[in-house]
Amino acid sequence: MEGAKAQASGIPVTRGDFARLDYFEDLQERYLSIEGLEARWHTIEALSLGDDHDKFMRLHHLVSLTRAVEETLDSAFRSGHIPGTAFFGRGNEAASVASASCLEDEEWLIPMHRNCGSHLAKGHPAASIMAHFFGRAGGPSAGRDGNFHMGYHPKKITGLISHIGTTVPIASGAAWAEKIRGTDRAVLAYIGDGGTSAGDFHEGINLAAVKQLPLVVIVDNNQYAYKTLPKEQFACDSIILKAPGYGIPGYLIDGTNALLMHKICGDALDHARSGGGPTLIESVTMRITGHSVYDKFTDYVDIEMHSKWAEERDPIKQLDVYLLKNKIATTDEIGESHARARKEAEKARDEALKSPFPDPRTITDGVYAP
Repeated sequence: MEGAKAQASGIPVTRGDFARLDYFEDLQERYLSIEGLEARWHTIEALSLGDDHDKFMRLHHLVSLTRAVEETLDSAFRSGHIPGTAFFGRGNEAASVASASCLEDEEWLIPMHRNCGSHLAKGHPAASIMAHFFGRAGGPSAGRDGNFHMGYHPKKITGLISHIGTTVPIASGAAWAEKIRGTDRAVLAYIGDGGTSAGDFHEGINLAAVKQLPLVVIVDNNQYAYKTLPKEQFACDSIILKAPGYGIPGYLIDGTNALLMHKICGDALDHARSGGGPTLIESVTMRITGHSVYDKFTDYVDIEMHSKWAEERDPIKQLDVYLLKNKIATTDEIGESHARARKEAEKARDEALKSPFPDPRTITDGVYAP
């Protein structure tokens, strides 16, 4: 595992480093790896992120498309096209897209409700996602469900599990099946920072570690489990400190950095495919929107810190700057990528709205009863 090789060259992390950990400041130009009882800081600059123009522009387009799709859905919700409520992942687009882009076509993706980018990166059509939100027959559940309670089996994406902690045992089961079959395929799953407090998370990770299953689990730490702060969720200084307790490697990274996530997750998946077992990645972002569209969030969020993340760690702006600074893309190419993403999102919305509502006579189709 490339990350393991880099482990020896990093700067040891002290107990004081963890005690003073500031996600915004400490993860700007470096990331942390942990294996066994040894944790080290590594500079992002020293990590070879590559300069593949076509690959990076595809990532750029998908990150931009994710933002465009969710903004279009938000507007559609406010226009009355989406029943119930809606959850979005503003601020998490880079982490979702960059990680899922590392998967092979035949590998399972097990996403959460803030991983729209993962769906898109794995190949779930935007029109299908929108049809699902609109309760139309053209969605994955044929209008029987809504929001992100959906999977897309043609691309090996499982459905969202509302009890988030349960995501990890299911992911471990999928990874165990791949190991038994000898496929050399890995599984990628996500869980929120709040979900790591569930017993299911412990059981799933422990099983994966003991059985050395080909699994990568990304903790989308957006710093708020609904209204619960990290310090009220766990006593350790960082979620990644759970990794050595299970005997598996871990990483603590800035999840708003798309290319860093793509590199770290890609290495972790290769490690899993080669029989190295599971890896835990704590991806730190900021939930820029409320828990749902109904959550105003100003009563519990540190607005000053929230604004810093929104302005200085916007994943799309960061990717724009990186591609320009390193002369990987031109201003015109980046502008075209954004414009194309917006057009695709609007086209998907229009296509989804033309999809019919489900026929009531089919309500029992696919429902099994004794």
